[in-house]
Amino acid sequence: MKELQQVSEKIFELEQKKAKKKKEIDALEKEIKQLKSETSSYMKKRQKNELTVAGLTILFTAFHKSSFDKDVFIANEGEDKYKKYLKDIQVERVTVKVANN
Repeated sequence: MKELQQVSEKIFELEQKKAKKKKEIDALEKEIKQLKSETSSYMKKRQKNELTVAGLTILFTAFHKSSFDKDVFIANEGEDKYKKYLKDIQVERVTVKVANN
């Protein structure tokens, strides 16, 4: 039982670290997205696909990307048809949280 306690405490500790890192990563991704948006606007205005600045090559490519719109599919074809093509995948989860004492 003591071994399970140690494992559970370690899982909890690592999950806490992961949550903290996720917040940091989310903040970094938000900043990166904003800076890329600024760069994109700059390059579009100047009609440039490639620039070299301070030894860095910046490439800009505009393209269209197709994606599946689940909500439109359900609206047009019905939820039953959507569910027909869903694939069940077995998932196992272990959650460790602070006990309510």
